[in-house]
Amino acid sequence: MASLISDLLTPPATTTRKPALLKFAAYVWLALWPTVCLIMLSMELRFGWTDGIGHPFGEDFINFWSAAYLALHGHILTTYDFAAFHHFHTRLVGYEMNLYHYSYPPVMALVTLPFGLLPYLAAWLVWQVGGWLAFALCLRKVTPGNWLLLSLAWPALYVNTISGQNGCWIAAITGWGLLLLQSHRCFAAGLVFSLLMIKPQLAWLFPIALLSGREWKALIGMIVGAVCLFLATLAAYGPTAWYAWHERVGILRRIILENGGGVMHRMMSVFVFVRHAGGSLTLAYAAQAIASLIAASLVVLIWRKTATTHYAFRWRAATLIFAMLAGSLYVTDYDCIILAMACALIWPVADLEGREALACAAIAPILTSAIAKGTPVALGSFMLWPALFWIARQCFMDRKHGLTSVV
Repeated sequence: MASLISDLLTPPATTTRKPALLKFAAYVWLALWPTVCLIMLSMELRFGWTDGIGHPFGEDFINFWSAAYLALHGHILTTYDFAAFHHFHTRLVGYEMNLYHYSYPPVMALVTLPFGLLPYLAAWLVWQVGGWLAFALCLRKVTPGNWLLLSLAWPALYVNTISGQNGCWIAAITGWGLLLLQSHRCFAAGLVFSLLMIKPQLAWLFPIALLSGREWKALIGMIVGAVCLFLATLAAYGPTAWYAWHERVGILRRIILENGGGVMHRMMSVFVFVRHAGGSLTLAYAAQAIASLIAASLVVLIWRKTATTHYAFRWRAATLIFAMLAGSLYVTDYDCIILAMACALIWPVADLEGREALACAAIAPILTSAIAKGTPVALGSFMLWPALFWIARQCFMDRKHGLTSVV
């Protein structure tokens, strides 16, 4: 897998490995993971639209579609009622299934409303293909020669697909926002960034970065976009939906994060590392606070340092992407799809140490979950930090190495 990542991220002119062998490895992986997905999806249609042991077709996508459908029909509060939401799910799939929850703010139901207009299976297909396409076309702007292979063989795409999650959409929002910022369409970039309201645990560093980088138009655009989205949800659903979401988030935080229920083995934060190893809540929150502070500090320092240096886009973007994941309290394996953009930006100018750190982060989504599920060790966060520190070190040593020479 590490060799595959090396091939995908290395420009053809500088590849030192045998092209035939590397292409073979890429195609083997591309044949393997979709095959596994098809097998799993077919099993999820054995008993109604479930696998008979509690998993619905499309896994977590059932939450997104159900919330959009219920919001369209004036029942948004059902989304935040555990019992009522579960009852809706079982009626939808035609068989008993596990309790699935909706942890997103009302703005997510608003921006995903079009999916609620489609039948469930059609909506799932559009969700998967549309999200991948938005993410892949973003990569095309970053690495024109390798974008298709990279977007299809990126390890996190596998876990995102089988989970029915929003990793591709989050990657597309983040990536296109950064590309708009690079092309000096700053207000539009801010409007795109405001869509990250759907996942606030990943959005908190963006205003800090824009403020530190003196990207005033982008910051104003993000604020305007966020306010408009908030007002739109108030007009559509009223304040009760926000109250219900806030209450449910508190419950889910205690069940999933603090008590380790559900899919804790797939999470990649410092908090989860401490809790999974048996540490106390106090220690876990303290460790996470330190990690978040370090991530934010690196973003502030690097974005301030490069505020008037337009050639440093790759370093600013990569720092923000790695920091948004490494510094988050709640980050999962499928969120790592956006790392494809950061790695594609940095790989061509990275030394051996840097490439090893980037490859480690790239394969983290398919390794850490398996390790954490059978052991008390959740290494996800520690597979992200080496790359972030390496990137930061290059930025702080620019007088020696010259950022202008690595654009």
